[in-house]
Amino acid sequence: MDRRRLLPLLVPVLLLTGCSEARETVANVQACAGLAADVARSGLQGVPTRAEAEQAVQRLDDRVQDLDEGSVKDAATALRDRLRDLQQAAADADTAGVQEAAEAAREAARDAAEACGLPADQFLGAN
Repeated sequence: MDRRRLLPLLVPVLLLTGCSEARETVANVQACAGLAADVARSGLQGVPTRAEAEQAVQRLDDRVQDLDEGSVKDAATALRDRLRDLQQAAADADTAGVQEAAEAAREAARDAAEACGLPADQFLGAN
């Protein structure tokens, strides 16, 4: 096929691809902002209570289901799992386990922030 005829056919495809990527970027930014807000309310700047951990796990369960981007979804899932560990340690009245799980959850929150390209303090709050 003649290149002059091919170019007009490719332009719409290229434009659609660019728009699709832009929509994905916007969706990812929105998902990360929501994730940061959810995590910031979890009490991880200190040691969350059992109730805070339970609420955070519920929020993250919902959030994880809506995430599409692989590394962000993986980081959010790991964070949710660390908060579940915290929730369980609190339910067991395991003080040392709560402290350990809280630190693991903070580390997972930092990883989620990094996956989103955001500062950790947006997830953990300013210290």
